[in-house]
Amino acid sequence: MSVHFQQELPVIRSVDVVVAGAGPAGLGAAVAAARNGAKTLVFDALGCIGGMATAGMVGPFMTSYDSTGETMVIRGIFEELVNRMVEIGGAIHPGQVHNEQSCSSFFRIGHNNVGPFKADAFKLIGMRMLRESGAELLLHTQFVQVLTEGSQITGVVVANKDGLSVIEAKIVIDCTGDADVAARAGVPFVLGSEVDGNVQPASLFLRVGNVDTAAVSADMKAHREEIRPFFGPFSWLIKAYPEDWGDFPRAEICVFEDVDPGQFRINCSRILNVDATKTEDLTRATMVGQEQCEHIFRFLKKHAPGFENARLLATADTIGIRETRHIEGEYKLTGQEVFDCVVHPDAIACMATNMDTHNKTNPGGTLHVPTKPYFTVPYLCLVPKGADNLLVAGRAISADAMAGSAIRMMPSCMAFGQAAGTAAALAAAECIRPRDVDVSRLRAILREQGAFVGA
Repeated sequence: MSVHFQQELPVIRSVDVVVAGAGPAGLGAAVAAARNGAKTLVFDALGCIGGMATAGMVGPFMTSYDSTGETMVIRGIFEELVNRMVEIGGAIHPGQVHNEQSCSSFFRIGHNNVGPFKADAFKLIGMRMLRESGAELLLHTQFVQVLTEGSQITGVVVANKDGLSVIEAKIVIDCTGDADVAARAGVPFVLGSEVDGNVQPASLFLRVGNVDTAAVSADMKAHREEIRPFFGPFSWLIKAYPEDWGDFPRAEICVFEDVDPGQFRINCSRILNVDATKTEDLTRATMVGQEQCEHIFRFLKKHAPGFENARLLATADTIGIRETRHIEGEYKLTGQEVFDCVVHPDAIACMATNMDTHNKTNPGGTLHVPTKPYFTVPYLCLVPKGADNLLVAGRAISADAMAGSAIRMMPSCMAFGQAAGTAAALAAAECIRPRDVDVSRLRAILREQGAFVGA
């Protein structure tokens, strides 16, 4: 059954650049576009900016350094955000955090130079950066549909308390995480892995307080040789008390100490078979996630040294999603290129994040740590096929599933956002398509504005 609905909609804004989504990618995109002279509006369905970093409670920032731990390679707007949060006591600089520390969940490899931060600090500093850049922000505003003429997006339809309306823009940047705008515009995509259709599991974060960090650290030290990716922190408790752990599909409990001592974010829940482009799946995942968070907390209270007097402080307001759509772009990054740490001449971002693939068929997964300083992401991974005035930033860029497992981290997404916002400003000013932007000029501007784009 279907219903025909027709309505004349008001145009509430006409801008140079509109950014859909104000998470890490959207923040980077909007700030960059506005700083480079574009009249910019960014909107988000949530009541705050930050997306996964705030409402999703995801943290810490995964590494922004190269594989040696000596050089920060994700810089620019991300580094500015971190430094400003550090100034108000809302973050610990990733240069101060290393493997086998409480802030890195005691992992022996793969968690060097992670960055703890407070969600409220992200909200505050991020909104200040948006305001200072001149970008306009609309919260509580949901993307609905695109209006198109051929391969050109002529308007973005949104819904909020005022009803349905249209935002016109010369250039649109999709920072929804799920490539919602791109999909509505007819851009081809792959959902999950094109090899087997697998989509990485979802997780709901929780935060606990009143934890005895010294006791936790002593237990981790006693079990140091048992800590490895996917069978790491507290895996020995899961093995020792299988009747209490039950059939929960995870083999470790990742506990990251936050900025405030004794408070930990816990990344452990694992909800399988979630297609986060479907509302019913998101609803089910949220309900399952809440039950899993309670299970994890009670297990820690009962069995984990240091958690005897722990208090549950909060669960995330939104489910954490690792993977949905991967757009088909003018260039597709592959897992092999990430594995080989390929340096592209048209790179707009460098990173040494791990290929981190959670597995839905067993409680483990796969992890590959870069063996060279860093790999790069070419500009054309942000340029989708089939839409002339659209860019995509965030985890939905053009990459296969294995590469996507490495570039989905929040610092990476912010770097893609900065590149997309800068390119959008150039395209809007010159009345050209994003795919026709001079990449050499784009890279030069990114360098001038603090980003690291490699050789």
